[in-house]
Amino acid sequence: MSESRPTLQFDLDLEAVRLLHRSVSFHLEKWPGGPDPQEQEALQTMKTLLTAALLEFSLDQDG
Repeated sequence: MSESRPTLQFDLDLEAVRLLHRSVSFHLEKWPGGPDPQEQEALQTMKTLLTAALLEFSLDQDG
């Protein structure tokens, strides 16, 4: 039986998503490396998710 990881759900407006995207992008660019390369993978996954959220906002505004 696999253990599920705790999760949280947030409601964010466009400006909050933009700020998170900029922050994650900056951190990913400046990532110094380290003993856990999964951190870099997690940042890339988060950036992709936030980019998708920004595109979703863009589609909602255009439609």
